[in-house]
Parts: sequence; C-alpha cells; structure tokens
Amino acid sequence: MKDKTAQLAKRATKGDATAFGELYSLFAGEMYRYALYSLGSAESAQDAVQETALEAFRSIGKLKNESAAKAWFFGILYNVCKHFQREKYKTDFTSLDLCEELSSADTSEELLIGLDLIRLINTLSEQEREIVLLSAVCGYSGKEIADVTGIPHGTVRSKLSRTLTKLREETEGRK
Repeated sequence: MKDKTAQLAKRATKGDATAFGELYSLFAGEMYRYALYSLGSAESAQDAVQETALEAFRSIGKLKNESAAKAWFFGILYNVCKHFQREKYKTDFTSLDLCEELSSADTSEELLIGLDLIRLINTLSEQEREIVLLSAVCGYSGKEIADVTGIPHGTVRSKLSRTLTKLREETEGRK
C-alpha cells in the first residue's frame, strides 16, 4: 500500500491528474469520516473534503515526501476543518448525521455508547478533540498527529494521554 501511495504521489506531483485522483480516492473515505466527527454534519464534512481535494490538487507539486502523502492530505484537511469551525460552521456533535453514522452499530447498546461518546467528545477543547479524533478515527500515531497538526510530538503524546484518561474517568463515573 505504501509503495502504491508513493508511486501515485510521485506521478501526481509531476502533473498526472489521474494519479492524483487515484491517490485522493485512497484517503477520501477516511477523510470524510474524520471531517464528519470533527465538524458534526455530513454537509460540512463533504464541503471540507471537497475543499481539501481542491487545495491538494492546486498544491500537489509542493509535496516533498511522496511516502508522506496521507499525512499531507490530512494536514490540509485538519486546517480546513479548523477554518470551518471558526468561520463557517458551528460544530454540533449530537447531529442527526452522526447518529446515522452510529446507526450501523450492531445493537442498541452500542448505539447508546456511541451517542454517549459523542457527548463526551463535545466536552473536550478543540485541540483535545482533534488529537483524539486523529488517533481514534484515523488511527494515527503521536508522531503522525504531530506532523498533521504542527503540535510538538511530546505535547501530542501528553495531551492524548491526559484526554483519554479524562474520557475514561468520565465514562467510569457514568456507569
């Protein structure tokens, strides 16, 4: 997968629009899921991913490390989502879009746990929320989160640890 990604990125940086499209399609689903959890609505998430795709297409020639294409895409998406949160949209973590996303849960108990998790995520600061989402939704390591967000690696690790502890304590307190 990494070899394919790097090959596509290399072709895309040289102006191959088809390679860019294939590269984008590798990450589109994951980017949408991140944007949905980050922004709270399907419409906002679609707008953010579309804006990310446009910005990435315009600036693909600036990609220096082809093997870091995924982190580069998510770095753009991260900044787009931050901009949307500040300028365009009010994040609503109890939106119907997120409920629909969770409705694929196998049981009503899983659905309730998911809704409770959304409420807990809503209590986090913007930075805590972004770090947790990049870790939990995208599966990024602390170093990858640092690369995407520009936050120092040590800060990411400590914030993630403290935030997960806080969430764990909250959920244990609710039982």
